[in-house]
Amino acid sequence: MKLRIYDLLGLALLLGGLTACVSQNPSVTPIPNVTIRHTVGEALLVKNATTAPLTLEPGPEHPNLPEITLSPGQSTGLDFSLTQEQNKGDTVVNELVLDAEHSSPYLQQPATDLIIRARFGSSRATKSIPIAIGLCLFDEPVERRRHPVRIDKPPMAGIPFLQLCPE
Repeated sequence: MKLRIYDLLGLALLLGGLTACVSQNPSVTPIPNVTIRHTVGEALLVKNATTAPLTLEPGPEHPNLPEITLSPGQSTGLDFSLTQEQNKGDTVVNELVLDAEHSSPYLQQPATDLIIRARFGSSRATKSIPIAIGLCLFDEPVERRRHPVRIDKPPMAGIPFLQLCPE
């Protein structure tokens, strides 16, 4: 009896499919983060230091909110609150997470940095302005702190516009 390569491939696929049906991986139970502490009363004081209007856009989860347009020299405050959370998996990882419920809808945190979405002048292109955060925001005193953010030019890609906790 002479087997062709196609017969062997078909047999291998059939046997591989049967074993896949028999052995199921157990479902992974997610481990929730544990909240360690919160910040209270933080705010970014955003100042338009350009010569054209600066338009702040709300996050995509708030499509019905109006944009905030700052004239040259004008400022606005964006309140925010952070939580420090521990992710207790195989290793313990500390994460700083934007508390969206107690923060301005004009701030987002898609990854590590806080993000302000803005348009410069008459441009239709939205730029993300990254603001680096750190553990120093949890240091005493805990009274209301305002962090000045002087925007005088569009941000450079991949570089935080401002670091709230200089190293």
